[in-house]
Amino acid sequence: MTDNPYEPPKSEVEDASPRRLLAARPKAILQAIALLWISSGLGFAGSLSEVKDSQGALIFSALVMAALAVALSVGIWKGRNWARIMYLILVLLSLTNLVSTWGLTERLQFEVALEAVSFVADAGSFFLMFTPPGASWFQSPAEP
Repeated sequence: MTDNPYEPPKSEVEDASPRRLLAARPKAILQAIALLWISSGLGFAGSLSEVKDSQGALIFSALVMAALAVALSVGIWKGRNWARIMYLILVLLSLTNLVSTWGLTERLQFEVALEAVSFVADAGSFFLMFTPPGASWFQSPAEP
């Protein structure tokens, strides 16, 4: 110890690495990500009639959906809770939009069926992510 009162203390400080309750990624997470991609593909196919008139809108829509699916997949893969919450919010907004426009727009029954199957895939994904063992992937142990 030095006699200089203005000298900062000397100690080694390191960031703690993130820890999880589970050491290995459960298969439920892989299945949930697969269902996310199935849902995204079916949802895009179900909404094609809305953007079929403009090729630019179609490309933009496909890029936005792919970017969201990639971001959510990576977040869920890494165990980020924000990703599964964002996924839940986006699906609830989509479901709200579908229900609010039900019967107002003329849509093919095939497209409505694709979106319904998409929501079933989303429900399966949520089940896998919000119930054990998948839910444990998003939790860290309590600090001592």
